[in-house]
Amino acid sequence: MMRRQMKLAAVLVVVVLALTGFSTSTSGGKSGKSRSGKSSSSGGGCSSSKKSNNGYSSSSGSRNRPPARTASKVPTVSVVRCAQPGEGARKADTSSLVEVRAKEQGLREYKVSVRFLDALGKIVDTAETTTFVEGGKSRRLTLPMGDVGKVSQVERCEATVRRT
Repeated sequence: MMRRQMKLAAVLVVVVLALTGFSTSTSGGKSGKSRSGKSSSSGGGCSSSKKSNNGYSSSSGSRNRPPARTASKVPTVSVVRCAQPGEGARKADTSSLVEVRAKEQGLREYKVSVRFLDALGKIVDTAETTTFVEGGKSRRLTLPMGDVGKVSQVERCEATVRRT
């Protein structure tokens, strides 16, 4: 009799959780990037967890309060030109040119970082700066290498941006 009541209680718990919108995550509650480069996340409907998206965080689990910032307002950065060693008559370029696009309304301050990577993806050097960008506009920035003697090792650059 006791065993039957426990089974019934377990079934009722599952039914109640299903009816309230609770779901389990197959990714362990972590967010990741799909092949399209867009962030995706999953999680339970009964939890209130914080998730990070390039320096922006949003809350999940609350139906009455919108997230502080949506993914559409996340600033973007792209590498226009990466540092490269000199070849023949061409001089070495020891800086990276990046473009930051702000999506939030108003003038905002952003921290921009560039990683100069070798052929194996190891960090050769880094550079960072802060800048102000008006919402809906973009700004190009040149970030120089700190150790220009390592320019011959640079194969590619990666840039990141976050609001300060």
